[in-house]
Amino acid sequence: MKKQTVLEAGAALKSASTGARFWKRLKRQHILLWMSVPLILHLILFQFVPLWGWLMAFKDYRVGQSLLAADWVGFKHFETLFSNSDFRNALRNNLAMNVMSLTLGTVCAVGLAVVLSELRSKVFVRTVQTLTYLPHFVSMVVIATIAVMLLSPDKGLINVMLVKLGIIDKEIFFFSKGKWFWVIHTLIVTWKGFGWSAIIYLAAIAGIDPSLYDAAKVDGAGRWARIKYIILPSIVPTIILLTILAIGNLVTGGFESQFLLGNALVQEYSEVLSILALRLGINQGNFSFGTAVGVFNSVVSVSMLLVVNAIARRYKSNIF
Repeated sequence: MKKQTVLEAGAALKSASTGARFWKRLKRQHILLWMSVPLILHLILFQFVPLWGWLMAFKDYRVGQSLLAADWVGFKHFETLFSNSDFRNALRNNLAMNVMSLTLGTVCAVGLAVVLSELRSKVFVRTVQTLTYLPHFVSMVVIATIAVMLLSPDKGLINVMLVKLGIIDKEIFFFSKGKWFWVIHTLIVTWKGFGWSAIIYLAAIAGIDPSLYDAAKVDGAGRWARIKYIILPSIVPTIILLTILAIGNLVTGGFESQFLLGNALVQEYSEVLSILALRLGINQGNFSFGTAVGVFNSVVSVSMLLVVNAIARRYKSNIF
């Protein structure tokens, strides 16, 4: 009995000590907490409050009608969604284009970062950095317009060059070739974003312990050996982290670029889930169906993120 009393007293003291440390840390970091309040409010107002609209996916909603007054139909819209051939086609396009963009973008960003880290001319490195990450700040509308002009069959620069070099006999309408759309889209999106992503990898490379390079130099390692055995293994956690963050966009990601670059001739390969929701949900007034597409996107994206994070946890590279 006495032993139990001592244990309870010890647990109470430990709890009081933990509570005192918590309030002390809270007081010390109160400025950071106040700075985070606007971000938390933004998150609540624009990310969580709109989730109320998810009810629309389970109801037969019509414009002008109260959401609560709409008839409850359960999973009817999801059954319609899964049986829709356009949905399966859009899901395929989403996954294909996003996986291609993620893979090529990561390879190009890592390659650029490694090359720039090995160059000694600071002026040249800064010039290349500026030129490569500048497209990130350019609107996708401008990028798509430039791409359409370059690939235009009517005196587009690419067609003119190919004809003059004798590679083709007449101009090609690139944006009428459905099977080419994934490749064209991937190249354009990668060109727009890989320079910006390379900055993160450059920062990771800059954080590598210089003593590793010195030890490798003493052992007679050349430049390629340093890249292979020091730089690449050191930035693997960063690659995994950015990949996990991008996994959630494999299904939800994609609207602006496909909408601007696509057309009726390549719709089979350019239409993604967001465009499908716009076409069948908003344009045709079937808001419940469009909401069902959005709910599916969100649930699948969160599930994929949790699965990939669980896999990364085994290699101690997880986010949470």
